[in-house]
Amino acid sequence: MDWQTLRNKFMRDTGGDLPGGRLEQQLIDAYAEHPTAVERAIEKITLGHAAGKVRSPWGALKTEIERHRDNPTHETGHGREKAIQRAEQRIRNELLHYERWDEVEDELFGPRGTVKDHDTPTLRERLQALWTDLRPLGELVEHEQRERLARHVEQRKTLADKLPQPTNP
Repeated sequence: MDWQTLRNKFMRDTGGDLPGGRLEQQLIDAYAEHPTAVERAIEKITLGHAAGKVRSPWGALKTEIERHRDNPTHETGHGREKAIQRAEQRIRNELLHYERWDEVEDELFGPRGTVKDHDTPTLRERLQALWTDLRPLGELVEHEQRERLARHVEQRKTLADKLPQPTNP
């Protein structure tokens, strides 16, 4: 989620005004450094405001963010890694049957993409290389399927020729 969307949601949830320019810049900087921590702080302040415990949401948010700076946490990146692993698994299972990379790219990085939130040129190259390596396997499976279908059609035709034809009375 981008800062502006997050800010607007916070304002709607707290019935508040815009923050001052200086405060907003501090919050933007904090969000750029630790987006998850800022999102959690916003959730906490929003709940506190809804319960009537917070009267000044922007001031409380600033205090909560400063508290986080005194006790920083480290994002483990598990969410990103899990999303990448899911994308790689999708390439192995289904996307290797897509004929063109741009179709795969849309599935992975498009509006509903598995890794759209983790998009980097390096990641795109990594996933494209995996798809390129596996695409011949997808083509082989498709070729074998066409051969099976052709044999099936031929068998049905042969069987139909061997069956006695109905007679008209």
